[in-house]
This record gives sequence, structure tokens and C-alpha cells, in this order.
Amino acid sequence: MDIPEYKYDFDLSSKQKFFLYMYQKIPNIDIITHIYKLKEELEDEEVKIYHGLCPRNVKTMGSWIPKDISHNFKSIKLGEIMLMNALIIKLIIDRGFISSFTYCKDDYHIIEINEIENGNWFSVISNINTNPPLKLKLKLMNILYDEVPLLVTDIYDKLNKIYMNYQKNDHNDYFRLGIDQNNKVYLPLLYV
Repeated sequence: MDIPEYKYDFDLSSKQKFFLYMYQKIPNIDIITHIYKLKEELEDEEVKIYHGLCPRNVKTMGSWIPKDISHNFKSIKLGEIMLMNALIIKLIIDRGFISSFTYCKDDYHIIEINEIENGNWFSVISNINTNPPLKLKLKLMNILYDEVPLLVTDIYDKLNKIYMNYQKNDHNDYFRLGIDQNNKVYLPLLYV
């Protein structure tokens, strides 16, 4: 028997491949359709998260480009700004370094409130989320930047020391940045 030759090659689309594979495992089209919708929603959410983290949402420092070699002091400042921007991105990406929590003063005694306000929040507050949404991490970094836009080296040194201690001590809670539901930023006690 002769096999007829087709003028076109036929390839299955990704949706058709998905349905074909799933139908072999689950012979119910309604369930497969529901699973496929969930898959599409998850992919859409991932795309939204990715585009929500585009650099236009991160406040970066400085944009001056030297035009003359005599502007050397400004070039040094630009180098510090670039280091700060790289550190901010590293801190945002690191899972667990930035934490969030809900803090209501009425739930704590005066001694505990003093500990929290002085940077020892990690040992007093119990409902700490060590993996907050990336939007909240961006908000924390933007708040820090808004508070000290001109003290680049000062805040860079503090954040870098906190982060280095965090890495050296196996992601110890003592060296985390925190943000509460009112967008107040908490730095560890040693570096406040």
C-alpha cells in the first residue's frame, strides 16, 4: 500500500500537544480544559510578575555621565552609585534577607516595643514572613533610598555590612531587613 504524500507538514500546536498528552492520562475533556485554564492563568501571572519588576519600578541613583576628564570627582561618585544600585538589586533578589511582618503596638509590652523600635524586632515579633512579595521588597528599598538619597556611601556601607553578616551567619535572623504593614523599615540593632 502506498502512503500518500502530503503537500504540507502538520505539527501540533502546544495546546494540542497538551490536550493529547493529558487525554492519555486523564480521559475527561472537561478536567483537561480546566487544567489548561489553570496553566494559562499561572503563565499570565508569571508574565505580570516579571513585567512588574521592570527597572522602571526601581528607583536607581544617579544618571550623570562625565563629559570632561576634569570631572573626575563626579566619576568617583558615579562609581559609588553604580555599586549601590547593584547592591539594591542583590538584596531584592536574595530570598529571606528582606522580611515583612504585622506590628500592632497594643499587642506588646513597653519593653518589647522598645526592643522592636531599636532594631531587635526579629526576636520579639512572631509573625515574620521571610519571603514577602517582590513588590514589598521594592517598596522597602525605595523607602530607604528616599530617606537618604545623598548619603550613598553611608547607606551602602550599612546595607553591605548587614548583608555580609547575614550570609556569614547562615541567614541568621539577626541580620535581616524588615518592613511592617505601615511601610516602616526596620534595620538590625547593630547598624541603626
